[in-house]
Amino acid sequence: MSELLTVVLAAGKGTRMKSDTNKVLHKVAGKEMVNHVIDTADKISSKVICIVGHQADDVKENITADVSFELQSEQLGTGHAVMQARNEIENHSGDVLILYADIPLIKENTLRNMRKFHDDQSANLTIMTTLLKNSTGYGRIIKNENSEIIKIVEEDDATFKEKKIKEINSGIMCINSNSLIKALDDLDNDNAQDEYYLTDVVDTVRDEKGKILSYQIDDEEEITGVNDRVNLSKAEKTIRERINKEHMMNGVTIIDPLTTYIDENVEIGADTIIYPFTYIEGETKIGSHNIIKPHNHIINTKIGDHNNIKNSNVIKESTIKNECNIGPFAHIRPGCIIADGVKIGDYVEIKKADIKEKAKVPHLAYVGDAEIGSQTNVGAGTIFANYDGENKHKTIIGNSVFIGSNSTLVAPLNIKNRGKTGAGAVVTRDVEEDTTVIGVPAREYIENKDG
Repeated sequence: MSELLTVVLAAGKGTRMKSDTNKVLHKVAGKEMVNHVIDTADKISSKVICIVGHQADDVKENITADVSFELQSEQLGTGHAVMQARNEIENHSGDVLILYADIPLIKENTLRNMRKFHDDQSANLTIMTTLLKNSTGYGRIIKNENSEIIKIVEEDDATFKEKKIKEINSGIMCINSNSLIKALDDLDNDNAQDEYYLTDVVDTVRDEKGKILSYQIDDEEEITGVNDRVNLSKAEKTIRERINKEHMMNGVTIIDPLTTYIDENVEIGADTIIYPFTYIEGETKIGSHNIIKPHNHIINTKIGDHNNIKNSNVIKESTIKNECNIGPFAHIRPGCIIADGVKIGDYVEIKKADIKEKAKVPHLAYVGDAEIGSQTNVGAGTIFANYDGENKHKTIIGNSVFIGSNSTLVAPLNIKNRGKTGAGAVVTRDVEEDTTVIGVPAREYIENKDG
C-alpha cells in the first residue's frame, strides 16, 4: 500500500457542548478528544494534517503529536475544511484518510482494516458505515445492485423509502488523492446552508466512473461523534472500559472496574491489585505486586514494586520506590522522592521532600522542602517550618535521627546523624551528630550523671 495522508477536521465551534472550551479539547480518559483521534491516526499515517478554525491557537497548543496545521478561517462546511489541505493533497500520491476530531472512540485496527479493504478492492472512495436500528438524523447510504454507493442522502432530503435504510454514513472516508482533488474542484455551496459538503464528493467520483464502496463496521460506538456533555460521558465510560480491560488482560487485578478510573497513558505492572474508587491519572507508571487500596488519587507519579498504598491518599508528581507503606490519608505533593522501605503514615503531608531508605514519618506531620536520611524516625505532630513569610527554606536531617513528637523544625536547619530532639522542641539551630536538643528554643541536653 502507498503512504497514507490523514486529514483531521477540528475547526468547528461545537456549540452544543455549551462551553468556553473548544469541543475537541474536552478530555476523555485524561486526554483531549482531538489527541485521541490524532494519536490513533498517527500510528497508520505517513503524515497527519489537522484543520483548525475556532480557537485555533488553543487547539494547536494542546496537540501533542507532530502534525501539520491548516487554518479554516471561516467555517463553511466539511468540504471547505478539507479544501484547506489542498496543497498537501496535491503533492501526495496515494490515499487520503479523512477523520473528525470529535470521534475519540475510533480504533487503530478499524482504520487499518478499512484501509486494507480500500486497497484490496481497488476502490477510489471507501466510506465507513454502520447499521443502526434507528437511523433517524443520519445520512443514508444508497447503493446499486453491485453494492456500490451511488449517493448519500441526508435526513431532510430522504424519501419515505430511503428513510427506512439502516446503513448510515459515519463521515470517515478513504479516498484516492487524485479523486479527492477532482471532487474538491467540483464542490459548490448551492444548498440551504451555503456550505461545501464533503459528502458531495460521492457525486464526482461516481460521475468519473470511480468505484465507491462502504466499509461496514459492527461497533457503532466507534464512530459516534461527541457533540454534548451526554455524549462526552458515554465516550468516557467506553474508553475507561477499554483501558481497564487491557490492564486486566495484562495481569492487573481491578476489583471493581466500574468504579476505577485510569487514564489512557497510565502503565501498571502485573500482579498489582487496585481497589474500588481509585483514580490514576496522567503519565503515572506503577510497577508490579503493589496493593492500591480504595479512594486513592494518583497523578503523574512513578511507583515501584511491592508497595502498600493504603486508602484515601493523594499522590502527585512524585516517585515512590519499592516496599513502601503509604497512608492512609497521606498527601504527597509534587517533587517528593520516597526511597525503598519508607513508611509515610496517616495524616502526613509532604512536599518537595527526599526521604531515604527505611525512614519513617508515621503520622500527623508536615514535611516541606526537606531531606530525611535513612533509618530516621519523625515523631507525631512534627512540623517542618519551611516558610519565613517571604521565602522557602530547606531542612536536612541525617541518618538514624530521632525527632520527638510535636517538634517544630525551623528552616534552614541541619540535624546531623543520630541527632535527637525532645518532645515539643522548637529547633532553630543546627544539631550536631549524636546530640540531643530539648526545649523552646531547643538547647543541647547534657545529662547530669550525678543526679
